[in-house]
Amino acid sequence: MRIGLFRHGVAEDTARTDFDRRLTPAGRAEVARMAELIYRAGYRPGCIVHSPLVRASQTAQVLQERFPEATLQEAEVLAWPQLDSILHACSGLRDPLLVGHEPILGRLLGKLIGAPEGATPLERAGFALVDVDRRPTTRPGMLRAFIHPAVAATS
Repeated sequence: MRIGLFRHGVAEDTARTDFDRRLTPAGRAEVARMAELIYRAGYRPGCIVHSPLVRASQTAQVLQERFPEATLQEAEVLAWPQLDSILHACSGLRDPLLVGHEPILGRLLGKLIGAPEGATPLERAGFALVDVDRRPTTRPGMLRAFIHPAVAATS
């Protein structure tokens, strides 16, 4: 099984609350470029699961425009740093693409591949792909992709 991780795109610096921060036009464009890059590389998520924060929800919507066959669903657990709860919430999903935030996604990536905590942060609009055994994971997964958004800007 494959688990994709995608950090939300560039968002507004200020809003009424952190929850309400929206993607900027540049953030939307960056997410769309990255979605096109990973699509051309052959990646196809089975579902897109996103945090309830506005910027993650908007990122997931942009991704779904490129991957319309993937179902879209919200998971509150992606807004909180309980990694085992995130993995449990994904059980039964086919090849999920998780859309969320740092440091949660970086910590989750580290857990999936057996890396030290803090070793695998994702930049905004960054993407990682990991092959894992069925959940719960019983051994470290294989990192298949780790793509900085600057790569999409130049491709």
